[in-house]
Amino acid sequence: MPAASRPLVDGIYVPVISIFKDDHDQSVDIQTYQKHILWMAQSGIHGFLIQGSTAETVSLTFEEKAEITRATRDILDQNGFTHVPIIVGTSAQSTAEAIILAKQAKDSGGDYALSLLPSYFASSFTASALENYFIELADNSPIPVMIYSYPGASAGLELSSVSIGRLARHPNIVGIKQTDHNVGKMARVAYENPSFFVFGGASDYLLGALAVGARGTITGIGNVTPRVCLEIFDLFRAGKLDEARKLQGRLSAAEWSILSGGIPSIKFATNFFLGYGGLPRRPLPESPETVQDLVVKGLSSLVEYEKELAAKANVKG
Repeated sequence: MPAASRPLVDGIYVPVISIFKDDHDQSVDIQTYQKHILWMAQSGIHGFLIQGSTAETVSLTFEEKAEITRATRDILDQNGFTHVPIIVGTSAQSTAEAIILAKQAKDSGGDYALSLLPSYFASSFTASALENYFIELADNSPIPVMIYSYPGASAGLELSSVSIGRLARHPNIVGIKQTDHNVGKMARVAYENPSFFVFGGASDYLLGALAVGARGTITGIGNVTPRVCLEIFDLFRAGKLDEARKLQGRLSAAEWSILSGGIPSIKFATNFFLGYGGLPRRPLPESPETVQDLVVKGLSSLVEYEKELAAKANVKG
């Protein structure tokens, strides 16, 4: 089976927002997008997920997906981050389309294909059919495949830990993003499949996920506070659990303000704190003012700590 050109490593990965221009078609703003990728890479992020839920992938055209993947690889390679892996979302409602997207991901510079369970005909799916979807995708994908477990975006469909264990034995299925937020399930999957990459789907329980064997997280708040997430990971690895727990509490309290508002809240937070990001692509609306106020109140202190961590890193550098 194919091997990725850049191996996955334990750590913090970011599902990157897509950035659109303020024009009639809300065309993709590649220049600002690359600026954002580079800022996170320079913060120390271990890898990126592009064209996932946070990227509003369902609003992107086939051509835009290829363009964004190329732009991500280009900006990383041009700035000395050739080792950083790119996971590309290849979710589709048919196996045939998912395979096409995986091939496009490979051709455009992606290293891994992450696919959500197809769910349009959710009531007709069996556990066997869902497993076979990933087996056929993995058999035909030119890059290793990762499972995307997100019942909230797949009509409640979810693979059992037994099904995941069977799929983990496929030589071209290498990991899972568990946005089911089930830490007990992460513990089972990680314990029973030690070479399989288990990632949490958020960081408000990062410490808990790491404690039960997850290899890291793929977290949307990394678009705004990447160094804070990395700090918790590093504190855990260094055995500084009291410090890690305190910072985890701060992160969890702040992250709720984004999680409760969905993608519009992440876009607003990026705009407010970083000065770019743009609006969600229509018809997805921007966050209402009440939610915006919640995000500002919830994240301001953490963003200040993010700046402190960046300043310390610059001094050391």
